[in-house]
Amino acid sequence: MLFLAVFCGFLAENFREHYVEHQREKQYMQSLISDLSLDTAMFNNGFPRRDARIKAIDSVFQFFKTHRDARSLTGRLFRTFRRTTYDVSYRRNNITINQLKNSGGMRLIRKKNVADSIAAYDAKWEWLEKAYNENHLHYEQIGQDLAEKLVNVNDLLAFYVNNESEAIVTNIPDSMMIRINIPDLNQHLNFLMQQKIFTRQEWNLYKSLEQNAGRLIELIKKEYHLQ
Repeated sequence: MLFLAVFCGFLAENFREHYVEHQREKQYMQSLISDLSLDTAMFNNGFPRRDARIKAIDSVFQFFKTHRDARSLTGRLFRTFRRTTYDVSYRRNNITINQLKNSGGMRLIRKKNVADSIAAYDAKWEWLEKAYNENHLHYEQIGQDLAEKLVNVNDLLAFYVNNESEAIVTNIPDSMMIRINIPDLNQHLNFLMQQKIFTRQEWNLYKSLEQNAGRLIELIKKEYHLQ
């Protein structure tokens, strides 16, 4: 009888531990769905901004294609030049994945297909962060430096003095003419072509990652019967 009582106690304790672990697993999955949903919202917010940057670059190319001897820019085109210099930099919501990795929580995930998909999503993010995010900021700074060299500051000083906004060029009239520093133009246009390619590569890679996030959300919901 004593052996039976001890054995039953062992079974009860084992059942309780499994129950607690299963509950923690489900909580992790719910939190992960929340993080993934934030990621997809971030992607969808960023894609139009990347499209706008590519459109600005093409507008600059089109202007110099049809005005090969141009020696000045309108205020409107100057703003377009400035728009080619910046974009959104993605930062993922990795709280839950970090908890799973750092606290040994991955062992709680009983479903191998889910665990493999989480690991693949995490690995793809890590690769993109190393391969693109650092370069993104580096090239953005180069673009800003080139934009500052492109135009004659004497044409803009009065507007710089009177500018009271957080942006650089909001008070510059569309029709005003701003002289170009021609020796710097060739380098700038070649750099913009590189940025167009780089921005399109980023767009495609992050679109793929967005799709991965969506599939992972649906997989977790299906496997854990979550809404």
